[in-house]
Amino acid sequence: MKRRTFIGALATSAAWFAGGMPRAAGERTGAINVLPRRPLGRTGLTLPVIGFSGLVARDNTPEAVDRAVGESLDMGIDFFDTAASYGDSEVMLAPALRQHRKDIILATKTRLRTREEAEAEFNKSCEILGTDYFDMYLFHGIQHLDRDVDPAFAAGGAMEFFIEKKKAGQIRFLGFSAHSTEAALAAMDRYDYDFFYFPVSYVSYYAGNFGQEVLAKAREKGVPCISLKAMARQRWPESVPREDRCAKCWYQPIEDPVEASLALRWALSQDVVSVLPPGDENLYRKTLALCHNLTPITPEETERLKTMAAGMNPLFPR
Repeated sequence: MKRRTFIGALATSAAWFAGGMPRAAGERTGAINVLPRRPLGRTGLTLPVIGFSGLVARDNTPEAVDRAVGESLDMGIDFFDTAASYGDSEVMLAPALRQHRKDIILATKTRLRTREEAEAEFNKSCEILGTDYFDMYLFHGIQHLDRDVDPAFAAGGAMEFFIEKKKAGQIRFLGFSAHSTEAALAAMDRYDYDFFYFPVSYVSYYAGNFGQEVLAKAREKGVPCISLKAMARQRWPESVPREDRCAKCWYQPIEDPVEASLALRWALSQDVVSVLPPGDENLYRKTLALCHNLTPITPEETERLKTMAAGMNPLFPR
């Protein structure tokens, strides 16, 4: 799809968003800016309510990545998230992002838990992406206390390095991403993070009773949340052959546009700043196409989602 066609299809949403937040300092001049922005806690940053997942760039072509980045910038999406563990994502994104470095909010992550390993990966990410700092940096994919949280906070752990880099200004804002209640709560108790990523999905929330404690803790401590898996439906049913599954989704994504719209609006009606859609390019575009209506979810729609979730197999049960 050509950029002009893509943007034109979404331009009708501009009027609804005209009353959104003021332009951020780094926001691209000339961008259509159809997406509203929300403050990232006390950081002084504002993020568009939809971010760009670096998985879109993984195993893609340079031309496709350049086009997707350009289209996103034209919409006012200046929040780009990637990770050292996302295959060739950083490498593929680098040429498209390097020329816009001062105008974007760049986030990347490490799964490594020792200081030495985390430092080496941080330096490599800087080299690949052509930058000497990250606006947002994450202690990534924490799941268990004994394998993730404890080692990182121990002497010689990754947190020593993260804190030093934050003091030096090479990490502007430090966060974590978690996929378990235990790890997220423990992380928030051990350090005053600037933000965090967490699955906020209506199916897991209602069918798995997953997310309530973490969001409540985040409100209590004033830590802003960025939503993962908002567009996830459930675990892949065994009846769906592997060759028919989305290669970049380990879960079944929401593809029905009505359900997708409800799921996105529900997530944005929770205590979240922004949503990171699936890393599949087609699903990313489908998510952006829903942005003509981001009105808060109604009580009646919430009851409808609860009923829908009851028959599903959530990604994250308690």
